Formats: sequence, C-alpha cells, structure tokens
Amino acid sequence: MKHVIALAVWHLFWVSVSSAQSGTSHHLQPGFDPRECDDLLQLNAAFLDTVKGNRFEHFLSGYRFVYRSENVGLDNAWDLWIRTDSIVAITLRGTTANPKSILADFFCAMSPARGQLVLSTTDTFNYQLAAHEKAAVHTGFLIGFGYTALDMQPKVDSLYRAGYRNFLVTGHSQGGSLCYYVSAWLYYLEKNGRYPGLRVKTYASAAPKVGNMYFAYDYDNIMRSQWAFSIVNTADAVPEMPLTTQQVDVDMNEPNPILALMKRFDDLPFFKRIVLKRAFNRMRKAAAKSSEAYQRYLGGYTGKLIQNLVPGLALPETANTTYFVRPGVPITLVVNESYFNEFRGLAKQGPYYHHNPKTYRYLLRQYYPGLTDLEKNND
Repeated sequence: MKHVIALAVWHLFWVSVSSAQSGTSHHLQPGFDPRECDDLLQLNAAFLDTVKGNRFEHFLSGYRFVYRSENVGLDNAWDLWIRTDSIVAITLRGTTANPKSILADFFCAMSPARGQLVLSTTDTFNYQLAAHEKAAVHTGFLIGFGYTALDMQPKVDSLYRAGYRNFLVTGHSQGGSLCYYVSAWLYYLEKNGRYPGLRVKTYASAAPKVGNMYFAYDYDNIMRSQWAFSIVNTADAVPEMPLTTQQVDVDMNEPNPILALMKRFDDLPFFKRIVLKRAFNRMRKAAAKSSEAYQRYLGGYTGKLIQNLVPGLALPETANTTYFVRPGVPITLVVNESYFNEFRGLAKQGPYYHHNPKTYRYLLRQYYPGLTDLEKNND
C-alpha cells in the first residue's frame, strides 16, 4: 500500500512540475532584493497551515505550490514552489513543538561539514557542505538536513531534468539555519558535476548560528557576497543562539598571535611574567573547560536523547569546537519606536514576538521603500 501511495505522490509531483514549466527560464539576479525577500517570508508562513492536501491556491501571486514533504527526521519538512518565471523556491520549516525538533536546536555539538550520515538501517547519506578541512556545522541541524536532503534530492533531480536551473532557498528560524546547508549542498553538487549550471540564492531569516568560522569562511567565499543573505531583527534573541566559546588553541589559525604573545612574556621581569602568564593560562583553560562542558551536555547527552527518539540513527562524529557563527551577508533590521507601537498586541502574547515573521516583514518596509503595504495588524 505504501508503494502505491508513493507512486501516486510521485506522479502528482511530475504533473505539477510539467504544468508549472512556463517555457521561458529567467535567471536569478545577484544581490539582495527586498521584494524577493518579502515574498519568501510570506511563503514560509504557509507552514502554519497544516491541512493535509492543501494546494495553497492563490496563496501568493506569482508562485505555484507544487509539493510538501512528509514530516521526516527530527520533524523536518519542506515545501516546493515554482515562480511564474520558472524559478524554483524551496522553503524549509522551522522548529515545531515536537520534542525531536526542539532537541535538534539544542544538540549543539559540531560535526565535520563533509562526510556521511547513517540515518537508518537502510538510508546512508553522503554530503559536502564545505571544502575546508576544518569546517564544522551544528550537529542537530546537520541531522535534520540529512533527512530533508534525502527526500529532496529525487525532486531536484526531476526539476533539473525538466530544465530548471535557478533555485531560491529560504527558511525562518531553524528553517533558516537548514537553508544554509541546503544551498551549500546544492553548490557543491553543481561544482562536482551533478547539476552543471545550477544557480542558488539564499534568504535565511531569524536563523540561529550554524557552524564554525571555517564553515562561514567557505560559505561566504562560494556565495561571493551576492547570493546568500542573513536577515535579522535586532530585538530577536534566536539569531544570537547557540552560545559560543572560542578556544585559543583550537579555533584560531596558525601562527596564533595569542600564543605567540604568551611566549614573549619570557622577556618581561619575573613578577610581571608570572602574573601575565597566570592570567592568560586561566583564560585559556577556562575557555577549554567551557567548551568541554558544552560538548558534554549539549552534545553527547542531548545526542543520546535524540538517538532514543529516532530508531536507526547513528550519531555523526563530532569536532572539538563550539565556536558558532552565522554566515551570509547581514541584512540588519533595527527596531524603532514605530515598531514597538505596531506590535503592542503581539507583545501581550509573550516575550518572543520579535521572532514572528510579521515583525520581519514590517521592519523590511521601514528600511526598503517601495514594498506593498502590509495588511492591518490586529494582534
């Protein structure tokens, strides 16, 4: 029965792809486009409607809904839309109330940005998100990405064969973090010859930090400051997560100027040398101890909880780093008095209203004129 359902879904996908093909393929334009960003923020709102089989007719002018995945992995899901100019839009769902989804946020170990994920007894997924050998990414998000990409790849194959070459990738919150991985993955598949000529552009809104500095270096280099954007509301706490610790010995290039400075203390008078060396060693050890505790509790312990909830999942190897950063060109939306007046109603519902996509769309209009007026906010 499952095979029959899968074949029916596959047939529906192909029919939708074929009917959505306009015959004229436009190219993505480099640089931040506030209208494009606003469109994608609206598409992310479709995840709030969970009515099974909803085709989202007339949801957003210029975009045709094609496919929604089942809930996979750590309660991950993604939507596929096709714009009237034949540009594909992939949206990734953020954190849900499911314990697996919440644990993904807090599984703050890091794993190599290139390797293999054993997702079940029958599913193994090879991935490359960076070329730098020291690049590492948030393990909880990496696992969610693995399950999502495994479902996504046959659809991308079909779209590519049908002539689609331009992809927008977006997500809000945890979905924003995952879209960095999806766009990096597609970039390296293009570079390695699977999808020659594929172009990817990314809008990540309200995304937590996703990897170490070496991943960010790699990602920002391949995107050339033109193809990936990190949209942040300055009152939103989520983009400040997870906590980060930079270790002196692990998270800096060699030669390390901090360690070199410590060696120069030997030229100082005895008492100054003792005091300064002691102070530096205490800071050095404190950072290492903080990172070790971080990896133990938000790494190993949380990983075991996830493994108990997902039968067949083998936890990936981890890297000795907790130096989390977020890549992408920052699009910083600074809150103001008008903002707080507009969202007094939302503020009564709880302290995390700054994370709501509505607030992002409002602030976008504060700094990028020419967008259509928002519907009246009655919250």
